[in-house]
Amino acid sequence: MTFTLLLALTYGVGFAQNKQDVRLTLKQQLVTAQADTTKFRLLGELVDSYLYNNVDTGLVYAKQKLELSKKLNDKKGEVISLAEISTALTISGNFTSALYYGFENIAVSEKLQDSLSICIAYMMLGVCYREQEDYKEALKFAYKGLNYSKNLRLEPNALGLVSSIYERSNQLDSALYYGLKANKLTKIWSGLYLILGNIYLKLKQRDLAFDYYRKGIPVAIKYFVYIDLVDIYNKMSIEYELAGKRDSSIYYARKSIDVEGVNSYAEGKLRASTQLAKLYEKKGIKDSTIKYLKISETLRNNLFNRQKIREAQAFAFNEKLHQQKLSTQIQENQNKIKLYVLLVIIIASLGVVFLLWRNNQHKQKANNLLSRQKEEINLQREKAEKALIQLKATEAQLIQSEKLASLGELTAGIAHEIQNPLNFVNNFSELSVDLAKELKEEIKKPEKDWELIDDLANDLSQNQEKINYHGKRASNIVKGMLEHARTSSGVKELTDMNALADEYLRLAYHGLRAKDKDFNATLETHFDENLPKIEVVTQDIGRVLLNLINNAFYAVSQRKNLQGLQDLTGLDIYEPKVIISTENIDNQLTIKVKDNGIGMSEATKAKIFQPFFTTKPTGQGTGLGLSLAYDIITKGHAGTIEVNSFEGEGSTFIIKLPITFSK
Repeated sequence: MTFTLLLALTYGVGFAQNKQDVRLTLKQQLVTAQADTTKFRLLGELVDSYLYNNVDTGLVYAKQKLELSKKLNDKKGEVISLAEISTALTISGNFTSALYYGFENIAVSEKLQDSLSICIAYMMLGVCYREQEDYKEALKFAYKGLNYSKNLRLEPNALGLVSSIYERSNQLDSALYYGLKANKLTKIWSGLYLILGNIYLKLKQRDLAFDYYRKGIPVAIKYFVYIDLVDIYNKMSIEYELAGKRDSSIYYARKSIDVEGVNSYAEGKLRASTQLAKLYEKKGIKDSTIKYLKISETLRNNLFNRQKIREAQAFAFNEKLHQQKLSTQIQENQNKIKLYVLLVIIIASLGVVFLLWRNNQHKQKANNLLSRQKEEINLQREKAEKALIQLKATEAQLIQSEKLASLGELTAGIAHEIQNPLNFVNNFSELSVDLAKELKEEIKKPEKDWELIDDLANDLSQNQEKINYHGKRASNIVKGMLEHARTSSGVKELTDMNALADEYLRLAYHGLRAKDKDFNATLETHFDENLPKIEVVTQDIGRVLLNLINNAFYAVSQRKNLQGLQDLTGLDIYEPKVIISTENIDNQLTIKVKDNGIGMSEATKAKIFQPFFTTKPTGQGTGLGLSLAYDIITKGHAGTIEVNSFEGEGSTFIIKLPITFSK
């Protein structure tokens, strides 16, 4: 782990980036590099170059590093890449994903038994929780990092992190204690001087605060820590304004906005430009006021738009599940075998019918052989009945195999859904063990710190509540999977169709992403919030929704493949999209599954609900999905299902269920 990355994880600072020509050289070398340590090094330099001034690009290269490290079976490289990805996601404000990769980083680091990586992983989680203003969780992980840091020469980093958390939560005595301890161990962190200055400002000790700010300025300049330099200048400008020293306030605000790396720190530049606009307005300098107002307005709009874009991005998970693919392949082979068996039985049944007809003709022509023919016909009838019974049994097995195939497609999505609560259960369990040890140690002391004992007991109680909560989440996910797998009971129950549609959309998407990491689509839901619950067979309706959603993904994927040539030229004119909506129309609950995929011809639409009809290549579909869906909706629920489609534009499947089933 580089020193630069360590500071970034601990304090969120940025460093001088490579020049544009250096980046270009790195990219050119990356094109021809083999999938080895040389390529890993080039990707690492690109991550360092982009992470703090173009975080989205830095995240792309960090994920490429993670894939390469797994391919090379380089566990050390894997933990570095996980740390960089979690850092980028924290900077972007995507805290849920940042925590996911952070906990994965801890798991890999512990298997590697690398104390340095474990220490950094805990400190990184502390930073992530700190940025979410969850200071209690932040301190838990920061202290765990502090325990590891003492033998790794990382103690000042961990102390500084603890100090910054206490400072932000306004626990100033503790913040000052840990900040001064860190200051005794290092003199080269401008971020630490900034923290100490902020602490003394809150303590109303302005002279000491300015003393630390001034100490931080040359350190930040020496090590190119532009973010700290901008923040120090902004703090000094604000304080000079409060003291009535307007010229000094303008001076430091101007220095802040003139810092070389300020363009990579939009928040700092926004604060500086806003401060200058206010100061020049008070001085009555109209041109300068307008100039900095325009700058601040532009920055504010850019930050707002960037935040909205990031909020709209879906949480994507790209890890391959080899066992799931193997299971799916086995299931497909079994489906083929059962289909061939069904065809053989059908042919045999036709042969039986032909024999019956021929025997009947012989009966009419040879009355003298009536008795013998009658016995033969009875024998053949018994064989035919057995064949029909076997045919029905095979048909039921084929339907169940279709259901199991859909379960296989759900496996990856369910694995993704269940992994998150299990990670929380594991980590909160580990934290509870540590807290219990601390509680025992404190109780054994002659002079007990009852406040600490109370805090530890409360923390243990909260951890158990969280373990119980996430355990129930995992249990509910498994329960849903078992309900999908078992044969339908045919019993209707009140169901929230909005929740059911949203669940299967998410699971189907994660399942397909696990099989094809390059697949992407925009998912939209338009649910009627006033939609009543209706009585349906939940497993059956779930299978219908899963089939329609998977067909929609297949359609947009096919159109995306046809669009590939234009995409390679840089004209990305097609965006795959799947939309699910619900509404109450004329006392009918209407569900629409819409895609902008390849669409269907009129001839295809006329056959789409027929058994064994499929437009997919051999081996990719049995042709039973939509046929079963049609029977479930029309025969099982007295509803209707239809499709509107145009070639090259997309398809919309419309399900209508009577609300008279509702209670």
